[in-house]
Amino acid sequence: MAFGDDVAQRGWCTGSVVSAEMLLLLQPHLARHGHLPTQVAEDDWLVVVSQTCDIVAPKLEAEPLVEVLLCRRILGKPRKGRRNLESTRYLDFRPNRETHTEVVLAAHAVADRYVIPRELLKDNAPDQVRFLDGVAASRVLAWYALRAGRPSWPNQFADRIRSATAALEDALNLFSDDIAEVRVAIKEKDRELKDWESYHVAVFFVVDEDTWNGNIKGREAINAAFAKFVGELDACAGIEVNQELSGVLPGNEFTWQDTKQTDLWDFANLSYRD
Repeated sequence: MAFGDDVAQRGWCTGSVVSAEMLLLLQPHLARHGHLPTQVAEDDWLVVVSQTCDIVAPKLEAEPLVEVLLCRRILGKPRKGRRNLESTRYLDFRPNRETHTEVVLAAHAVADRYVIPRELLKDNAPDQVRFLDGVAASRVLAWYALRAGRPSWPNQFADRIRSATAALEDALNLFSDDIAEVRVAIKEKDRELKDWESYHVAVFFVVDEDTWNGNIKGREAINAAFAKFVGELDACAGIEVNQELSGVLPGNEFTWQDTKQTDLWDFANLSYRD
């Protein structure tokens, strides 16, 4: 049996969590140069964040290491400035809305990231109770992608919406972030405008198709959030929202071309300076 097949059969994939029994084996690898190994508390989740295709690569020498992220449990809700990909450094998120509905985890993109030998996965299985659901796993990977590939918006645009940041965040809090995403198109995306010029923006709330077809309350919440978000954004001096072009759409109607012409809205995009 190929090495990767053995690892796959044990259940390892993106979002797997290291079991308590395996932590002692990994402890020497959870250290920074010149420091003692990091201690993992009982409530912490040590999550595998490498892509599944790398985790189960057939030959060990092709991918000798996998990356893990130490996520610490926090009380309450995900915090402003650290949720919904608002920061490229910090992330607060819910790991699994079905199995751990009240759990919120927090991590730092660099300080909590480690690499471990992939060969250690061969003789051990992941935690059978704790694991990231698809939404959480995708969010963690998207969070890392932001560090290298996030779209940066003009400083002038960032400055013009800065005073409305709290109100825009409040609008997005009106719906669960796993049933819709916000995308924006900025006509002058690559330009720093003069004070008397306006940025022209289109806003799209793209809704999960199942929610669109079967979750009336979810759709109502998203429409309310859209109205508030667009209103707050349009009220910013020097920002004009194209009301006719903007809208709330089911995912099956938001095309690949639409995706290419828009950016995912998150507060980490705001500018090179931020």
